[in-house]
Amino acid sequence: MIFHVCDNIMKNIDLKDRKILYQLDINSRQPLSQIAKKVGVAESTIRSRYASLVERGIVQTIAVIDPFSVGYNAPAMIGISTESGSINSVVQALEQMPEVSYLVLTLGGYDLMVEVFCRDREHLTDLLTNQIQSIPGIRVTETLVIGKIFKLSFFWQPEINAQTEGE
Repeated sequence: MIFHVCDNIMKNIDLKDRKILYQLDINSRQPLSQIAKKVGVAESTIRSRYASLVERGIVQTIAVIDPFSVGYNAPAMIGISTESGSINSVVQALEQMPEVSYLVLTLGGYDLMVEVFCRDREHLTDLLTNQIQSIPGIRVTETLVIGKIFKLSFFWQPEINAQTEGE
């Protein structure tokens, strides 16, 4: 299991929460009792704070699967440029595709970057030519086929030493 911290990490969390997040990010499978010892609080405190972090959408525990190991041998990153005013409808269409695992708005050469997992090149070609490129509002796509994954992780450590107001 990999621990994933969402965008709103700094919203309404204190130093203890950040220390908990740090410990989860190092090893999300460690017992809460071990986290409690490292953070210096009771296990019940860790349990309730963890539940709150999950409830508020700050924390998700997920499994990260290597696509090559399960037969998805044509993963790719796709840069997409959209027509003016069409980005929301394009995003809505892409979100519905089961092959899409990652979809972000970018501030650069493309409006969107999309990660897809396909079984083989035929599957990838079909997805691109018959599904993605037929979405109204897509102007240009550029596909980068992933040849080898060197790192597949959501590992990210929030700054735990930063003080916020009220601490």
